[in-house]
Amino acid sequence: MSATMKERRSAWSLAILLGVVITITLQIFSGIAMALGWMSLFPFHVEDGMAAALFILLEWLWLAGTRPGRRTLQDLFPTDQRWRAAGRQCRGIFLGRPTPALNTIVEGAFLLIATLAVLLGLLLAFTALPARFPLLLAGHRALAGLLALLWIIHLLLALYAAVGRRAEARKC
Repeated sequence: MSATMKERRSAWSLAILLGVVITITLQIFSGIAMALGWMSLFPFHVEDGMAAALFILLEWLWLAGTRPGRRTLQDLFPTDQRWRAAGRQCRGIFLGRPTPALNTIVEGAFLLIATLAVLLGLLLAFTALPARFPLLLAGHRALAGLLALLWIIHLLLALYAAVGRRAEARKC
């Protein structure tokens, strides 16, 4: 997940990350489609949500259970030094010098919010709680909207960093 990682992720951990990215992206788009009235996607949304839950669980296990995962975890949930680096990136965006710090913080927020959204989604799909607590659905929708926003921000930051790297490579 982190662009500043010293070690590369193994193939299986990359497959887990890809699973998280694909299933959460499908959750975002199927949720938008359902909000627009395509409720026939609900069974797919639930099944994809279960797959997303599995991939998110595996991602957390990798983050907590392996040395490269714990290093990545430190990047995703930063210390004061990392926050300062993110501040430098915000300034660098306007000065044309991108750094990966802000993007990894967005990735960490994305993982946390995706975890919460999936947990709420599972509660909504498999318990009687929605009838007792209608705010669960509102919370799930709010988290989904935040996820969509973070998805767009992450994509824009990654594109910006890629353009910056290409410009740096041309200078050499």
